[in-house]
Amino acid sequence: MTTDTDPFSGFSDIVTHADELEDITGKPLPQIVAKEIPALDPICRTFIERAPFCFLATANPGGHVDVSPRGDPPGFVRILSESLLAIPDRPGNRRVDTFQNILADPRIGLLFMVPGRGETLRIRGEARIVRDPDLLASMAINDRPPKLALVVHVRSAFMHCPKWVFRSGIWQPDKWPNTDGMADMNEAMVKHARIAMSPDEWFENLKEKGELDLW
Repeated sequence: MTTDTDPFSGFSDIVTHADELEDITGKPLPQIVAKEIPALDPICRTFIERAPFCFLATANPGGHVDVSPRGDPPGFVRILSESLLAIPDRPGNRRVDTFQNILADPRIGLLFMVPGRGETLRIRGEARIVRDPDLLASMAINDRPPKLALVVHVRSAFMHCPKWVFRSGIWQPDKWPNTDGMADMNEAMVKHARIAMSPDEWFENLKEKGELDLW
């Protein structure tokens, strides 16, 4: 049971202190702590160049945290230097939650993934929204450059271990869950936004408005 004042009141044993957490999990090996580096070395650069997608984590001053996916052909994130990355902004739903957050709080976290590999690359840094013509032109696809790019100044980077891949079986089709009966984006939109259309009608409406353009 939960209450309006404390949604976690139904739990009787909540960890609230760092020393309590350490008693449960133990301390990391010194080498695990030392693996975090302040800039992109060749290992990190190669990983980013092969990654077709990443996740961006940002927060607004109210403390609300957003995680947003980004994806394009491998190498879509441009490495400008050992401490600078550029991520193109392709057509989307124009909510731009990530950009709104960056305007208020430039701190950002990135998680890069490469299909078939268990390791992930985690990056922390600060970001700015830029529209330099030469940079945007260099990230064009089908002669269509992005209107904006997110430039990230890397403060730290480290490789994350692949245990999650073995546990989840994410790259093994025979271990994928059955997706029958799951709502797709159109069905979810119609229900969540209370749109007076069928999912198919909503999809056709998006096509007519040009909202489905990839680039």
